[in-house]
Amino acid sequence: MELSKFCPRCGEETSSLYGGEKKYCPECYTDVNSLADIPDEIEIETCSVCGRMRHKGEWIEAYSIEDQLSEAFSDFTEEDIRMELQFWEEDEEFWVRVHLHDREMKDFEDVRVEWEENQCSDCARFQGSFYKAKIQLRGHDLEKVSEVIVDKAAELTNMNRSDFLSNVEKIDGGYDYYLSTEKMNKKILSELRSKFDPDIERSYELVGERDGQRVYRNIVSVRL
Repeated sequence: MELSKFCPRCGEETSSLYGGEKKYCPECYTDVNSLADIPDEIEIETCSVCGRMRHKGEWIEAYSIEDQLSEAFSDFTEEDIRMELQFWEEDEEFWVRVHLHDREMKDFEDVRVEWEENQCSDCARFQGSFYKAKIQLRGHDLEKVSEVIVDKAAELTNMNRSDFLSNVEKIDGGYDYYLSTEKMNKKILSELRSKFDPDIERSYELVGERDGQRVYRNIVSVRL
């Protein structure tokens, strides 16, 4: 036969007591203890251009408010604690109520969220027309080839935002494509080789020095 338990704080009979040295019924436990260590206010940083969220120093693919809150509050989750989030705006302030559940115990914490917008490094480079490689496409009837380059660039950007086509210039005799990474350059050239078998020549352009080392851009001539 199970012995009755009584809470030393409220005196109520209970089926279970929780805690360490001092044990309480579920209601009293959450009155004197927190189920999770959650601050009164947090800050969430998002990119003003692409909408990604910065979390633990990395720009991650979390775009909706729900996903961003889930990532931010994941820092405060504890083992065996179930967390549910409810959010609202009040007097131009954004609030989140964090509902916490642990066996019979229930509690909640209200947290004010400050939203900060900055540009992520990828968008800053994109808007600054940054590039590390340039493809110079020359020849006749280049529209189809140009479509392949632009489509492949878009595919690579969808896979990794660090890979982007920062600019396209139409000039006499062809097009110039400005690419953010050498990796992107190699994948586009591989695509062109497989479909068109062009003549490809490489050269390098000195753009400056970094930490005492010369920095070059890769210039690729593609002729059909």
